[in-house]
Order: sequence, then structure tokens, then C-alpha cells
Amino acid sequence: MMVKDVIKLFEQRFPVKNAEDWDNVGLLVGDRKSEVKKIQVSLDATEKAIDHAVENEVDMIITHHPMIFKGIKNIDYSTVLGRKIIKLIRNGITLYAMHTNLDATKGGLNDFVVELLGATGTAVLDENIEEAGTGIGRVYTLDKSITVKEYADLVKNTFEIPRVRIISENIEKNIRKIAVVNGSGMSYWRKVKSLGADLFITGDIGYHEALDAKESGMSLIDIGHFESETCFTKLLKKVLEDLKLEVIIYNDGPVFISY
Repeated sequence: MMVKDVIKLFEQRFPVKNAEDWDNVGLLVGDRKSEVKKIQVSLDATEKAIDHAVENEVDMIITHHPMIFKGIKNIDYSTVLGRKIIKLIRNGITLYAMHTNLDATKGGLNDFVVELLGATGTAVLDENIEEAGTGIGRVYTLDKSITVKEYADLVKNTFEIPRVRIISENIEKNIRKIAVVNGSGMSYWRKVKSLGADLFITGDIGYHEALDAKESGMSLIDIGHFESETCFTKLLKKVLEDLKLEVIIYNDGPVFISY
């Protein structure tokens, strides 16, 4: 199988057109006509992840976060980015990224996250007008009320993380309507509020955003960016099963360590 065949599968299922305008998804390094026998799925193309791929004779790395976001003026081995690009090329490893197109598309990461949480009857938070059921974030209503604290415990157990940050005037407050944006989603909190959600789950919540949301009466759970998206590797492995390729998972993280 060639790289172009793997790309065709992904782009049929998670179209590039569904990515945000600022994003940089797709083939970042490599040759579409290269042969693929072994794929590594990693959240980030860190140097450790690339070294792991080299050691394990991987042909293609698929990441969630793009390694390259902006234009590159030089590829210098003394810089981290330059070194990573050179290592990929030297070892014939293709790098492909699926980011907000995977998040937004129906059956993608947003849906997978809420599926893991056991949510049903979900709606899109910020809909993409080009394709029904596509857009950033998901909103759902529980069958019965639960406290913020109890739902935080569910989130921790589901994603196997030891701690989350809760922002709430009262953690024993009952909630029913919930919104989720995996990764960094606080730019959507006002929209979440306007939809009548009681709780918003996302990552990378800053102090002033948290304060404003709390004073508005909304409760928040900061699950962490890495922690809310490591399930990306499980979703991708599931998608790749039909291709009969060897798939390995490697995540170098999290970046932040709770102590």
C-alpha cells in the first residue's frame, strides 16, 4: 500500500475542507508514492516520537497536532524543528496530520470523546455549514441531573487522569446540559453559555476566561489539552484496522505534570 492510499482513506472519511482556516492539515513531510507497511499514531510529532518511529522502522507517522503551522525560512539541524524534518526525510518517514478536520467531522474526535463519556443525542456546538453534523464541539443533555463533582469523577475515570481543574461557584451544583470541546476550546464559552449549558468541558482554560465564566454562573472542567485528546490514537487505530497494516501507538507526554 502507498501513502496516497492511506491519505485517500482518511480524506474521504475526514475531509480536509472541514479543517479550520488557520489550521495546517494533510501531508506535511514525505512522498505520496512511498510504500507503507507500518504506521505510528502519535498525538504530537515530538523528537522522541520521531526517534521511536525510526527505531521501530515505521514508514508513516500520523499525528493530531500539525508539526508545521507556519512558513519555514530554513531547515537547520541545530533547531528542533529542522532536526525533526531532517530525521523524517533521512529515514524515509512520511508525516501526516489530521487536526480540526478530525475534530469536527461526524464520527471524528469530538464524537468519539462524547461517546466515551456515554453521551447520546448530541448536537454540534459550532456547526460547519458545508456539511451536516460537522463542526467544533458537541452539546448533550443527561437523562437525569448530576453534580459537577460527580461528573468530574466520571471524566477522570473515563480518560484515566488523576486530576482535573474545576471552576464552579458550587461543585455540588446539579447540572444536566453539557458542552465538550476537546483540546483548547475556551473561545467558545460564551456560545456554550448562550445555548443554556450548565457545564463546559475543555482544556487550556486561562484565569481571566475562567473568572468571567464562573461569574456568569457557568461551571467548567479543565481536563487538560493532552488528556482530552490522547484517545485520538485509539480512534485512529480503529479506523486503520481495515487496511491490514501494522499500527503502533506512541505518545510522548503529557507536557504538564501534576505534582
